[in-house]
Amino acid sequence: MVDIIITSHGIKKYLTISHLVMVGALVFFVFSFNRFDAVAQVPPNTEVFMADIRIANGNFEVLQVKNVSENEGYDSQPSFSPDGQSLLYASNRGGETDIIMTSVWSLNKIWLTDTPNRSEYSPQLRPGHQQVSYVTLTPDGVQDFRVQELPGSVSTRKEQIIEAEEIIGYYTWINESDYLCFVLPTSESPTTLQWHQGFGMGMGDVTKQVMQSNPGRSFHQVPDSDLISFIDKTTEPWQINLWNPASGDREVYAPTLEGSEDMAWLPDGQAIMASGSIIYFWNSTQWQPLMDLSSAGVTNITRLAVNKKGEKLAFVGELSARDASN
Repeated sequence: MVDIIITSHGIKKYLTISHLVMVGALVFFVFSFNRFDAVAQVPPNTEVFMADIRIANGNFEVLQVKNVSENEGYDSQPSFSPDGQSLLYASNRGGETDIIMTSVWSLNKIWLTDTPNRSEYSPQLRPGHQQVSYVTLTPDGVQDFRVQELPGSVSTRKEQIIEAEEIIGYYTWINESDYLCFVLPTSESPTTLQWHQGFGMGMGDVTKQVMQSNPGRSFHQVPDSDLISFIDKTTEPWQINLWNPASGDREVYAPTLEGSEDMAWLPDGQAIMASGSIIYFWNSTQWQPLMDLSSAGVTNITRLAVNKKGEKLAFVGELSARDASN
């Protein structure tokens, strides 16, 4: 287990490390697929980290950072359960990727999938149900969007296909039946952001509405609002947009941190993004550093998530060359 102790006061951060023991090497993974030519590059050695945080009186304090995956190979795509008590992520197991759910307090882990000749990515809990959803990918490139009952649920249905042989890469649930999704490109269409409605409502196939071309891969519910954020990459610089599903209205919130397309929201409604070893926050006019993990040997931070009460921050990172060799 890796424990990194960080104390901070206001916007200026002071970092001290009690000890740092990393197991295995970290590499970077990019996977891209389409219906006609599935490509899975060599998975990287990324790790999922989780920090205990405290936000009070305008101050942000990081109490401790732990490497919760501690697993050689690709570990990524963290998401918190709606109650904030569990963390889900995709994790390498024997060269394939399965889904883990871990308690944010005890760090006890449960493997939610164990599927030979198939990998699962992008796990989330479906609102209003005891179900986990994920994107599946077979070695021959067949990609589905599925949902499965959690262990101990009363339903006897083990797994259900939401959309078969589609090319959904990333998504976020708006409610129990509707989701915003990043649809990967084909030979006939570019990458698009789409709103799919009606799953499980007894109305047949979901209805689909294309909202945006060339979106970012990160979209989230804005705390204490009905708004959903997404990133528009057709502009220069890229922009974080806020969208109201009920009215269809959208507005620009802020430019993204240069080159970054992963973001999350703090409970007070402030956006955070990362670049290299630094996590930044938007102060209404510019991006300012929130915490720097370079002294801990963590770099290439991506995939941010914050739990509902603002007690936990999850992120994906790599080790610097110096620390990866230790």
